[in-house]
Amino acid sequence: MTVEQHPVWGTPTEPPKTWSTRTTVAAVGIAAALAAVGGVVVYAATGGSDGPAHAGGPPGWGGPGGPGGFQRALHGQNVVSDGEGGFSTELTQTGDVIAASDTAVTVRSQDGFSQTYVLAADTRKPPQPLQTGEQVSVRATQQGGAATATTVMPAR
Repeated sequence: MTVEQHPVWGTPTEPPKTWSTRTTVAAVGIAAALAAVGGVVVYAATGGSDGPAHAGGPPGWGGPGGPGGFQRALHGQNVVSDGEGGFSTELTQTGDVIAASDTAVTVRSQDGFSQTYVLAADTRKPPQPLQTGEQVSVRATQQGGAATATTVMPAR
């Protein structure tokens, strides 16, 4: 038989147990990791900006802002692997059509950059002919100095 002991009124009580340094460091580390992950989630959910997210190029061109970012790029050049040990150069541009024919289109971006693109038989483009002054987004490949459009669509 055991006798249960009750504290006597007025006797000092045991101090509350504290966390060890190791436990405290672990808790702070976990809290910091959760805060960082939460920040990344909020940043991604809001498009990384204080205002509304920018619309990018045509559908299928990546996340908000089109290829490569959260803001609409005026023009860019990317060198990518062709999957066979070589490389290819991809071009993107958003701007106004300043010249158009059945075989080529010239586009000028807001910063004044202009590029002429060859329109091949397999270039994806609107069913209506491209018109001067129309704002478009272009995706192209560059080989030997010539830029061949793979897609020319109205900019959003």
